[in-house]
Amino acid sequence: MRKIKKICSRILHYAGYVWPVKRYLILALISGLIAASASGFGIPVLIYKVFPAVFDPTTMPQPILDFISAYVSPENLGKAVLFTACAAMPLIFVVRGIAMWINAMAVNYFGMRVLENLRVGVFAKLQQLPLAFHEKQMRGDILSRIVTDAQNVQNMITQVSSDIVKQPLTAVCAIAALIYVLSDKAEASMFVASAVFAGVALAPILIFGKRVARKARGAQKNIGEMTAVVQENLAAQREIRSYAMEKTQVERMARTSNRFCLAQLKTIKYQQLLTPTLEFLTALALAFVLVRGRLLGMELTDFMAIAGALFFAADAIKRTGVSFNKFSQAQASLERLEEILTETDSIPDPENPLKLEKASGDIEFRNVGFAYENGRQVLSDINVRIPAGQTVALVGPSGAGKTTFASLILRFYEASSGAVLIDGIDVRRLKKENLRQFIALVSQHAVLFRDTIRENIRLGREGASDEDVERAARDAAAEDFTLKADGLDKKLGDVGSGVSGGQRQRLAIARAFLKDAPILILDEATAALDSESEKKIQDRLEHLARGRTTFIVAHRFSSIRIAQRILVFSQGRIVGDGTHETLYRSCALYKELYDRQGV
Repeated sequence: MRKIKKICSRILHYAGYVWPVKRYLILALISGLIAASASGFGIPVLIYKVFPAVFDPTTMPQPILDFISAYVSPENLGKAVLFTACAAMPLIFVVRGIAMWINAMAVNYFGMRVLENLRVGVFAKLQQLPLAFHEKQMRGDILSRIVTDAQNVQNMITQVSSDIVKQPLTAVCAIAALIYVLSDKAEASMFVASAVFAGVALAPILIFGKRVARKARGAQKNIGEMTAVVQENLAAQREIRSYAMEKTQVERMARTSNRFCLAQLKTIKYQQLLTPTLEFLTALALAFVLVRGRLLGMELTDFMAIAGALFFAADAIKRTGVSFNKFSQAQASLERLEEILTETDSIPDPENPLKLEKASGDIEFRNVGFAYENGRQVLSDINVRIPAGQTVALVGPSGAGKTTFASLILRFYEASSGAVLIDGIDVRRLKKENLRQFIALVSQHAVLFRDTIRENIRLGREGASDEDVERAARDAAAEDFTLKADGLDKKLGDVGSGVSGGQRQRLAIARAFLKDAPILILDEATAALDSESEKKIQDRLEHLARGRTTFIVAHRFSSIRIAQRILVFSQGRIVGDGTHETLYRSCALYKELYDRQGV
């Protein structure tokens, strides 16, 4: 019962992807049924009923004979029957061929569209899942799911598209033809033997299919690990070469690749076992029919019809088995995609959200605590209010909870206890998109996309005019490389390659200027810069922070000189709150951190 519920749930899950292209599924089913009927039922019955009429016109089925007799004279009846019998074969094959072509095209189109919707659905779901999900996943594995696993499903659809619908129906039609011929001959033992053959032939399909699916899951997991190894290696080429890690990296790749190859070989083993197994069963069934039919005095055309039906049934079952194995292999990839689609959003939007039209930027933390899923406590008993327009620095040792504190404002994480409020409204009562439109973030590693500088700045406010983009570039002191000829139209490379670290940060600041949000979070925004670049950017940040509620997360005290207030974090708690002068006298930790840097 539980398995049936799971299957029904899975069908309902994919209904949304299938519904837009349902007419192609219907077309595939109808054309597949026509092709299957022509192959599995039409040809054996043609051999059994029509071919004998070539040599003896009187054996032609009576309805057809009556129809011909109504239009042909008796002396020409023999020739008319001959031409009719001979014309039946190409006619069936014409119908069969057209139906097979339509079936293949309809199934391919249907499969490709469903897969396209599925792939986009997976990517869309990744945009909705919280940061906690992305942080615990290997990026290479996620990339492998979207690209490799989706490609596996696509290859399966392409390779077996003509067999997915047609072959099972052909097997059913061939068995129906077999039943028709045997019932006409009233041969019970051959009928039972044929039924047993059909049942036994399904057993290896189911057995091998399950094993193929299990082995394929392991293989796809190994592909994800291999992709992660390659991605990590390419992103760390400087470190690998400087620490002479080339050999270690090659050995690591070889181990991962070997595990994948072994898993693939096990999958292939079970795939290749199916064909000889089914061929052996077919040979047994044909041998029985031949011996039993000869002992009963069966005529050649009767035997040919039975053998033809058995052949079409066996061939269709074999092709169905091959398709089933390929589908089982692709199912492992499909399940890996489903894992993302069915992943629960731990930070969902409220069912009846409030709408924040404007925000002044008043922030309050009430008894806030936060712990990761593994139970590690990061923040405890945070009670603090930051009035609108105030610039606050968050300082403390690494791991003290500063970035987590800022992330709770953005709802990148959800408070385990207590509440975070903006203008008196709990952030959990707002849609994430609505909340984040009032917050601008400039992080240590500013991310730029493979696009022009202009479009990278315009990310701050969709639809912003070129004049607004240029003004934001000037406000961020980026005019020296953006407002020269073709500067804003310069195309950046992967992850924004083509600009220096300082230029990258100024573009991120320009983006924040363009967004013009009342709340600003600067998360180690100048940590990776030299002192000269930091000074230039600090001046722009001071201008950007003016009139906004600003949080400066920093380790370097030189970057918090514009702060009006400082919060000192230690082991997830705020142990100091005040101005530099007050904290230097009253907070030992702050004094220690400040003196250590010799600011």
